[in-house]
Amino acid sequence: MFSEKNILLLQRINALLPHVERRKPSALLCRHCSYVNEMEFSFCTNCGYPLHNKLLEDVFYKRIHQRTNIRFKAESSVMFARTVLYVIGSFLFMGIFFIFAENNRKYLIVSLALMLSGLFFFLAFWSRKNPFTALLTAFIVLIAFSAINIFSSFIQSFTTLAGVTGMLLCLVLLFVMLKGVQAAYRINLINEELQFKI
Repeated sequence: MFSEKNILLLQRINALLPHVERRKPSALLCRHCSYVNEMEFSFCTNCGYPLHNKLLEDVFYKRIHQRTNIRFKAESSVMFARTVLYVIGSFLFMGIFFIFAENNRKYLIVSLALMLSGLFFFLAFWSRKNPFTALLTAFIVLIAFSAINIFSSFIQSFTTLAGVTGMLLCLVLLFVMLKGVQAAYRINLINEELQFKI
């Protein structure tokens, strides 16, 4: 088929042609998220999926499962804090019954109770869409009202049963809101890491 003369001719032609080096690919596509990574990376820079080592795939999926469980527990804390906001709003809404009181300031008390009730209902509703910001705002509002309540009658807060009970109730509410804020922050971090849509 090829004679020795043709082979020598092809070798001379190949010697005259420019030499083309074959390079290794410089990019690698992630099998999990289709992100383009550099070849020397061991893990995807977008999702953390192992690019070269198939043994680490199990570790990757175990981490996702673990993060999903943490997210679920954090959502239950946020839901409990949201429920507490609805309860506070409901108790404040019952301030409408002060309209029947024999007090000169009954209209002021009723309007203040309705305004605060609306605020807490709004914060509870807002926590469905943006839990971290809503619960942090509720925490700050509760700190402000607790401080006003404690310092308005400072001596009675520590000496009477109603004062001590009120302080303990404020501390419990602040604790629940703080746990909700921490859980909402944790949810934001996990959503960012796992690319969940809220």
